[in-house]
Parts: sequence; C-alpha cells; structure tokens
Amino acid sequence: MTIPVPPAPPTPATPVSEPAKPVSWWRSNRLALVALAVLAPATVAGVGWHEWFQYYGYGARPFAPVTVDDDESAELAGATWGPVRGGELDDLTGLDVPAGATVIAVGVPVDPDAKGVGCMDPVLVDQQTGREWKSARSQIGLLSHPDEPEICVSDTAAPYELILPFVVPDDVEGPFWVDIAPYKAGGSFVRFSLER
Repeated sequence: MTIPVPPAPPTPATPVSEPAKPVSWWRSNRLALVALAVLAPATVAGVGWHEWFQYYGYGARPFAPVTVDDDESAELAGATWGPVRGGELDDLTGLDVPAGATVIAVGVPVDPDAKGVGCMDPVLVDQQTGREWKSARSQIGLLSHPDEPEICVSDTAAPYELILPFVVPDDVEGPFWVDIAPYKAGGSFVRFSLER
C-alpha cells in the first residue's frame, strides 16, 4: 500500500522589490558642487587681488608729497626734478580738444643720477576738488618725441624734460598740483604747484 505523500509546502513567491528611489540632484552633483564652493571664492579673491594690485601700481600708493616751491627743484629717488613750468595753452589750432575743454601744458626737467629713473604716470590734480587727469598727448593729436617724453625714461642717465599736456574742463580754475611718483621713492612723490 502506498502512503500518500503530503503535498509540498508552497514555495514562497519572490517578493517584488519596490522601484529604486531616484538619486537626488544634490547627491548626483555633489563633486561639482564642492568644486564650485571652493573655486568660486578663490576666483573672486584672485581677480580682486589682481585688480587691486594693478590699480595701486604694484604696491602701496605714494602718500608723502615732497612739495617743491616755485622755481625750485627737488631730489628724490636718484634724480633731480624741476623746476616746473607750464600753464594754459592759448592756441589749440591743430589739436583734437573736445568742446568745453582746454589744455594745461606742463614741462618738468628730470636729471637722473648715475642711472635712469622710472615713475608712474604723472597726474594733474585740482587742489580744490582732488580731481585728477593723466597726460593726453596722443589723444589730442601730438606725436610722441624721444627728447620730450610724457613718462619717465628709466633706461637713460641723460637729462630730459617731461612734456605733459593735460586736457581739463573749462570750468576748472585751479590751482593745480603736478604729482610725479618715482618707483623707487617708497611712499614719497614729487609735488609741484601750478596756477592755470
């Protein structure tokens, strides 16, 4: 006689897994976000430092004027500066000067010692307001000339004269300062007084 075999227990059905949760955007981009968090401030700091460094002439701006009296000269940074001469140009024929403006021309003799001396761009400063102007020789149509430079010549020990035409509005009455900051003068610069 055969013994009946009990039926096999039912095999459990494999559980149906839930669909996987999608990975969040933050998690999938975490490496790029960390790089952004580090590089963005570094970029802002680098660009800011570069601009500051360019504006302030590769160091601190000069702050201590060496004031030169009329018809006098001064020694600074290995050169003798002055005496200054200049004033408003009466005849602007052939010059490209905008309407409502005039030209203040300045000459500054420079006599370097044993070697040349370099400087920042000379500026004309209105004593009342502090407004500044840089030389505008090429802008008004004056050709440059090696015997009459508008910036300091650092590769010669021979004397020369800076010729500086400044274009200023007609309503600026002066008096002015002509400021020249030699590179190796520390925080000092030469300051000449000039009437319009």
